[in-house]
Amino acid sequence: MNNKKENLYQIIPKELPSLNTQNSHKFNHVIRSILVDKRSVFLGTKDGKILQIPVNTKKISKENLSFIKVHNDEVNQIRKREEFIVTCSDDSKIIVTNPKTKKKVKEFLGNCDCVNRTIDYKEIVYSFSISNEILSWDFETTKLLQKIKKPETIGTRGTIGSLETIGTIATLEKVTGKIFVGTDCGKVAVIDPETNKLIKVFQAHTHFVEDLDSRDGIVYTAGNGSEYGHIKSWDAKTFKQLSQFEGHEDGTIAIRVKWNYLFSLGPLEKKIKIWDLKTTQLLYFINLNGRCWSFDLNEKYLYVAIHQTLFLIDIENKLETYSSSIDFLQLFKDQKNCDFKILEFPVHKFIIKLRCGKDPEEIKAILENNFEKEQVHFFLEWVYGKKLYSSTYLKGIEKIFDNLEIQDFKKKTLQSDLIKAYSDEDSKDFSIIVKDPEQEEEFEEIKVHKFILFARCKLFRNFFQNITEKSIQRVQDYSGKSVESIKHFIRYLYFNDLKLTGDDDPQLISEELDDALDYYQLDTNCNFQNCLNKIKKKFNLN
Repeated sequence: MNNKKENLYQIIPKELPSLNTQNSHKFNHVIRSILVDKRSVFLGTKDGKILQIPVNTKKISKENLSFIKVHNDEVNQIRKREEFIVTCSDDSKIIVTNPKTKKKVKEFLGNCDCVNRTIDYKEIVYSFSISNEILSWDFETTKLLQKIKKPETIGTRGTIGSLETIGTIATLEKVTGKIFVGTDCGKVAVIDPETNKLIKVFQAHTHFVEDLDSRDGIVYTAGNGSEYGHIKSWDAKTFKQLSQFEGHEDGTIAIRVKWNYLFSLGPLEKKIKIWDLKTTQLLYFINLNGRCWSFDLNEKYLYVAIHQTLFLIDIENKLETYSSSIDFLQLFKDQKNCDFKILEFPVHKFIIKLRCGKDPEEIKAILENNFEKEQVHFFLEWVYGKKLYSSTYLKGIEKIFDNLEIQDFKKKTLQSDLIKAYSDEDSKDFSIIVKDPEQEEEFEEIKVHKFILFARCKLFRNFFQNITEKSIQRVQDYSGKSVESIKHFIRYLYFNDLKLTGDDDPQLISEELDDALDYYQLDTNCNFQNCLNKIKKKFNLN
């Protein structure tokens, strides 16, 4: 299938509310960097100050705004280290400040021209600047440990110093015990901080690597320069590219990985875009009224700085509920544990029967005898949860729905079919045996569809893939959670929300479900966490 046709069937991104002056505050200082912490928002200014305001506060006054004069020039970066904030600046200094006392704790005399970025590795602080100079410091003693400059003759790239041969340093990020350094020639250098040896150099972009972020052993790189500002993801162990996001037309200068989204900033395009981490599709965008060079976010607000003004964009409940269809679409893409085939596409019998209401063999015969490969592929994407947006798309496969006698297919969603399946006890083919911790001898059997567990929980997916006996129908839960908590968790896998009854203990359920999230390794944990937060807020729980 050619790329032009693929682009016709992408999800149409949704525009979120633009900047609102009612949720903004104008300062007397140009804002160049932002850090959102649990309790405070820190703003680095062009004249070397740190402004501190309470987090999630719309109204800023003299009472809740504090200033810390830290540097003599522009603050390039603010980051948190334990209870301190670490800032670096064009004044060539790295300063550690206690935000509670507003006092300087440590000072490092950094790179000779300026300090663009710093990062920690254990008790070592690394810093770099546009002069191709990397410094490493002992955090406790502030002693300079190593100073590496470009050698006069290009060496064998066996040491950290030789990374100067691949371009001016642009950014760096610590991932899985390694330090990833982006450069202005589009390459990424990977350094072992234990030995200061250069492990790997790979070409990520054609020009600047403006920013890096990481999550779960995956490195995300943002490209800038004359090329389209693509964002790419890389395996931190093999250094192989995993995916690519379209990014911004005039370059991407900042990215943040949060929940199951990737947030990106294009200052010339004047937009912030929000991408689906798994499918790389653009889900949302926010139009900005001016050039923005820095942003950060938490669960409630997206903080955007434009010149002297800080905007708070409300994103709580604005991002759509993270649909369980994402899990299933990924299964269709990965082709894991498929037990059926339609044309050349490996699929799962369970979801074919769930969505179509017919025997999979009958579906297979109709599709293979009457429709082209491309039409079948689009239809199977719908089966696995992809929404139907494009009219061109509908014209291509609407005959399939007629042949299969699927009614109201435009309104029929994967979520609605899952909710129906939850009530169908006869079709459930797997049981979780739960021992209630308060009733030593009592066990309860919770029935569920094996495919639902496989699709939505990494713990069960690994279990089913590794066991020898594939026909196993029961397992015992050893999490120590109550029967009620496990039932709510299983229900969430179908409904994609949490709903407590009058008999439930909200405190106990919320605590146990919080723990169950890690225990079962739920894939789309963004919405799960949002549901938990709503329960805690409703019942005033910490």
